[in-house]
Amino acid sequence: MFLVTGKEMAAIDKKAIEEWSIPELILMENAGLRVVEEIKELFPDLTNLKVIIVAGKGNNGGDGLVIARHLVNLGADVKVFTLGTKSYKGASLINYQLAQKLPIKWQSIENEKNLHLLRLSLHYTDLVIDALFGTGFHGSVQGLAQRVIEIINESSSLTLSVDIPSGLDADTGKVMGPCIKADRTVTFQLPKVGLAVQPGCEYAGKVKVADISIPKQLIEEMKLNRYIIDEETVKNMIPQRKKESHKGDYGHLLIIGGSQGMMGAVNLAARGAFALGAGLVTALVPRSIQPALAGSLPELITKPAPETSIGTFGLVSAAEIFESLPQKSAVVFGPGMGRNNEIQELLGVFLEQVKVPVIIDADGLNALAERTDILKKAKVPVVLTPHPGEMGRLLKEPAAKIQENRLESAGMFAQTYGVWVVLKGYRTVIAGPQGQIYVNPTGGPALASAGTGDVLAGMMGALVGQVKEIDIGHALCAAVYLHGLAGEKVAEEIGEISCKAGDVIEALPKILQGLRE
Repeated sequence: MFLVTGKEMAAIDKKAIEEWSIPELILMENAGLRVVEEIKELFPDLTNLKVIIVAGKGNNGGDGLVIARHLVNLGADVKVFTLGTKSYKGASLINYQLAQKLPIKWQSIENEKNLHLLRLSLHYTDLVIDALFGTGFHGSVQGLAQRVIEIINESSSLTLSVDIPSGLDADTGKVMGPCIKADRTVTFQLPKVGLAVQPGCEYAGKVKVADISIPKQLIEEMKLNRYIIDEETVKNMIPQRKKESHKGDYGHLLIIGGSQGMMGAVNLAARGAFALGAGLVTALVPRSIQPALAGSLPELITKPAPETSIGTFGLVSAAEIFESLPQKSAVVFGPGMGRNNEIQELLGVFLEQVKVPVIIDADGLNALAERTDILKKAKVPVVLTPHPGEMGRLLKEPAAKIQENRLESAGMFAQTYGVWVVLKGYRTVIAGPQGQIYVNPTGGPALASAGTGDVLAGMMGALVGQVKEIDIGHALCAAVYLHGLAGEKVAEEIGEISCKAGDVIEALPKILQGLRE
């Protein structure tokens, strides 16, 4: 599903009105009706439901007035608090004039006395509808509007925001001042970037994307390249097994990694790959840990590589790496590999030689940090899987700055170096070399545990090894989405605190079966 900025959504609305001749009044009516439908799901009996609608002066306020009109007709007790009614125009003005004829209680917010009345009214209200500011809002809320937001946030009533919580930047998800803390947000036609990323997603509550009848063709004409990953996309990427098939039909993944004390990273990556259907998995590891790894996972093919004096990969391992590449469909490079100065040089030579997609993870990223230019040597798709700290090292920026600009950081690096970047964390961002941006809606703190990144690397390797190059972006999205779903399932069953990487792997079969059914 496309993910848009407020400016992009405004352009879509304008195109619908001016080029497709869809009246603004119809779009506003549809928007209001979709919110009413959501309210009916929350409160099946609207008779005497006590509702406060706080309506601003723009189209968002106009949406709120449509909602007020329909709720009154359905028997609700509606009170509208307005800010700036004299500024209504167009469709908003028409809806204001219509609503004036109905038994709605009205109160204009002009001073502190009106704010006191709002505070009192909220004590006897079932539902607060926030229709103050729409997706065009930027900056910080000031004046009476600031006080209104603060008062609403102090209330215990259920709060529903229209299109986007007031005070939230639709383009970035940033909050520069007071912002509505919604329980529900009904956003129109397409999800907004600010609802999908932090901290905006935490202010939005549960988000419902509501169709207001803007033609699909119109949206496709906009050439949008930003998406939020949805279940339908993931379902289509789950490998479907034919009855007449064999292990060779489902890819042969090579995992290059491990070091003394870090064998578990390779084990977890391999198990993650098997969980997503890799037909064959081979692990190339330092000679000293190969016997133990072979005994830990009998399904895994293991190969020993010459190692340095400290039990890690080095230039001495190069020949064995290159001998292991033929007949492989993808490579994961880096889990548990450890650090030494030779790995950086080894990675540069490896990227010149490899002929299948490569996922660079963990210590592979540490080796890359000082020599990002070697990415230009690759002749195949390359996927990087940094967490914010690793992304910061790649971009020579503090991790905090990366977190403030996750989409921009991942997108810039991906396009500059012609690679795929999977920037991990809450709401993982997947950025492609052609400017594609995907945001993952699944996952949570249960995944903040050692080894879960290794599991994800193996999952990505499994799917990347089973698809055509053109589908690599979707394969990455599917792996990240499923990984997040597994984390959510584990959190439900054993709790966020006790989760470990192995639990995520064990949850994957049920997740896959559930999606297929």
